[in-house]
Amino acid sequence: MRERLLIPVCALLICGLTAAQEQTARNLQALEELEAAREVLDVIESEFGRDAMALIEPMEQLADRLMALNQFDDADALLDRAVQITRYHNGLHTPAQLGLIRKRIENFTNRQDWDSARDQMEYLFTYYLRVPVALNADLIDDFLVLAEQHLRGVTEDSVEEQGFHFNRSHQLNVAMIVAARQLHGEVSPILIPLLYRQTQHYYMFRKVFDNNGARNTAFKDSLQEYSSNGARARHMTRKDLKRIYYTEGLYLLNQISTIYAQLDPPNLVGQAMSELYLADWHNLFDFSDLAVEGYERAYALLIESGESRDRINAFFNQPRILPLQQFHMSLDEALTAFPLAESTTDPQLLLTEWTASIPTVRSPLNSFSHDVEETDYALMSVHLPAENEVSFLYSNRFPVSIGKAYDAESIKGFRELERRDRRALDRLEQLRFRPKMLNGQVIKSSSVLRYEISSEK
Repeated sequence: MRERLLIPVCALLICGLTAAQEQTARNLQALEELEAAREVLDVIESEFGRDAMALIEPMEQLADRLMALNQFDDADALLDRAVQITRYHNGLHTPAQLGLIRKRIENFTNRQDWDSARDQMEYLFTYYLRVPVALNADLIDDFLVLAEQHLRGVTEDSVEEQGFHFNRSHQLNVAMIVAARQLHGEVSPILIPLLYRQTQHYYMFRKVFDNNGARNTAFKDSLQEYSSNGARARHMTRKDLKRIYYTEGLYLLNQISTIYAQLDPPNLVGQAMSELYLADWHNLFDFSDLAVEGYERAYALLIESGESRDRINAFFNQPRILPLQQFHMSLDEALTAFPLAESTTDPQLLLTEWTASIPTVRSPLNSFSHDVEETDYALMSVHLPAENEVSFLYSNRFPVSIGKAYDAESIKGFRELERRDRRALDRLEQLRFRPKMLNGQVIKSSSVLRYEISSEK
């Protein structure tokens, strides 16, 4: 018996040793590349002088290597010097420095120096406001990068700055939509992911206010900019803000529907997907009757488009946690994003909290990643009903609705989480799901939910 155990233990030791050796080799290679980059920079500096524009590219490359090795102070010194060189040659406010400033922001955020990062973010924001810039696809990409840096700030900067980062991200989203309209026209499909991105933000605004807006006055003050009637958010009730965000998101999603309706030839699959996301929006804001009607219309449009019933049923074969992170513009794209489950057991759904301030919302950041092994999580079986059930006490309320789990069975971790955090049950109650459908009808379903808890305290 001892001999049989010895072999796997030795195998594990060998694997561990091999992994350590590989990591050491990578570290040595990174140091060698760093030293080579320093030598290149020294050669160019000795040949062209300390203020030569020829230094910019090797400075940026060396800064990249320093950032990869977490040598943030040295990286910023190089990037700051590169910015000063571009200003010396081209002037104080020129496009040549923008890429360097974005990289400085990335370096500051990696170092968790958010005071410095905000200063550079504001410099970029005011630059775009005051300096004429070329309207092109690169500008939209620049807005997107800065908006995502602000979204990172929502979770990593102080709570007092959360409203500021949401504010700026919102304004940049609007700028992207305006720029895309001017470049591509009012009904270009290029607008669709941008419109949906802003719709997601309205949902996040609502969730942040629901969870901590009452005690975060800075965030409440920033919300006034999103009010369609100009009223101050400080004096609004949750019901008022819910109505505003619902209406604003509905307006954007209807614009997506209009884009598909005006395409020549008509895109019935696109119209079906826009109906589906409109139904999701009704679902998220607890208009369950409108959601059911929307899901049924979406299914009917997919049938009308010529898609096979088998493919459509496969698409609706399990619930989805809302809101979805992307707008799927075709059935092929959606089926690629959600591969069919191979087993007949309950499918597993995954939700990783973006931040404790916004429970039940996934991270909107494309670059977001997490270590599954270190994540605190709860595992539970959740059940969704086949139809809405109207309350006998309140005829306009749905105690059981198609988008909300009406029953949950703990498999692992949830009871421990509940004892530690009284908001655990509230987290589950806030979740909304796109329901399972078969042949155009919502049906009862069960899923296993892995709920990964934000490490933010």
